[in-house]
Amino acid sequence: MTIAVRAPGQSAQTDVDTRIYLIEDDPSILQFVQQAMLSRPNWQLEGVSDSRSHALQYALSGEANVFLVDLGLPDGRGEELLRWLAEVRPDAELLVFTVFGDESRLVGALQAGATGYVLKGCSSEELVHAIEQIRGGGAPISPLLARMLLRQFRVAQESPVLVQALHEVMLSERETEVLKLVAQGYVNKEIALRLAISPATVGSHIKNLYRKLAVHSRVQVVRAAQERGLL
Repeated sequence: MTIAVRAPGQSAQTDVDTRIYLIEDDPSILQFVQQAMLSRPNWQLEGVSDSRSHALQYALSGEANVFLVDLGLPDGRGEELLRWLAEVRPDAELLVFTVFGDESRLVGALQAGATGYVLKGCSSEELVHAIEQIRGGGAPISPLLARMLLRQFRVAQESPVLVQALHEVMLSERETEVLKLVAQGYVNKEIALRLAISPATVGSHIKNLYRKLAVHSRVQVVRAAQERGLL
């Protein structure tokens, strides 16, 4: 199903630059997302799935470039959908929007391909900002969860076993090329021109770098790569 959301007085001809597909079984969250989107007339809600099975059938039928995914679905875990979406739509952004604030679900979602993780209970402005961040190449994570990641990293630094695991990061040749250009300060469009690939492909490689290095910003990805001897 496709649901278009327009602010009062918005023309149907308005250019749409952010197309969102929501995977969520709570009607109140759908209303929250619709209300939040009214502040962005150039955004559109492409469709909604209230189950894993419905998403597998319909999520790819539109032109969504942001998938907003709940982890707790009535017929399966959202992490399974994240893995599937990361494989079939590597050019799209995968933003988790959930009540689960525990470290294991956060790490599991990032490993499954999520490029952002926002907790329900945030304000509509915070959700909109997270979507804008993720569309701009960032990887938004709720502050509480970001602190969890920092604690995990500190513990890892104190554990020889975990330190060794942190260093065992395998990057593809193309990911290494992108990483080096990111470290030199180039933005996605400049990297695309230098490597003769599309900006969307650059974005996909950067998402993979975030996931493999367990970070959520360009500054952090460079620092983490330097600490692991990848630069």
